[in-house]
Amino acid sequence: MPEAVAPSSEHTVMSGNVELAIRDHGGSGDAVVLLHGGGRSMEDWRLVAPPLVAAGLRVVTADLRGHGRSGPGLWSWEAGLKDLAAVVEDRGLERPAVVGHSLGGLVAALWATRHPECPLTVNLDGHTNPIGPFDGLDAEAARAAEATMRDFLESSVRQAGDPALARLVAELGNLDLFATYRAARCPLVVVASAGRGMVELLPSDAAAVFPAYQRGFAKELSAAEAVTPLLSVVDVDTGHDVHLEDADQVVRLILDRLVPETRP
Repeated sequence: MPEAVAPSSEHTVMSGNVELAIRDHGGSGDAVVLLHGGGRSMEDWRLVAPPLVAAGLRVVTADLRGHGRSGPGLWSWEAGLKDLAAVVEDRGLERPAVVGHSLGGLVAALWATRHPECPLTVNLDGHTNPIGPFDGLDAEAARAAEATMRDFLESSVRQAGDPALARLVAELGNLDLFATYRAARCPLVVVASAGRGMVELLPSDAAAVFPAYQRGFAKELSAAEAVTPLLSVVDVDTGHDVHLEDADQVVRLILDRLVPETRP
């Protein structure tokens, strides 16, 4: 059994020339690293980290580059993986599980393609740009739907005027998510939310085609699961912020796989 660590100790670690903020929540059991979503911070895990520690896990959270109290740095998938590796090494974690929300969930999925020794990775509702596939549309309508979603993304980036956001959106567009899932080399759980409230946030033209995207995404995800033994999909009836809307379910999902004796 690893030596227990004092709870909620704050640290920083350098990943290249970027300083990352880390919170070590303590615990003496198997390790799990929790990664937040884009535009968020490790404070998002306030409902999840304490019960995981109470159940015997060693829990570490971190602010990704350009987020929270970490230093600025342009986003790339290689940079995100390098940041995660720096956190793991700094805290001396052996074979940690990696659980991420949204952007952090995509990093977790990529980690799964490179670390067969990892006991568990979880992507909580992490998606790439919603430019397809679209289900139930003919070829012409699908092309129009893709153009609509691209216009929405491009206009959102222009209005924000944030180079870091523009880089992130571009990187999301460069990631083949389903190929990543199929390349998993360790257990990967993809938690897919019902997406409640998403359509209301979109302009009318994007909202009109978004349900077709949701259907197409669900079909592709199911197809990837069918041919990937290490991939499992869990559907939840929440909006995008799964870990904030139903923290108990997220905690149970992790504990059932890492600490099976906690099952009722």
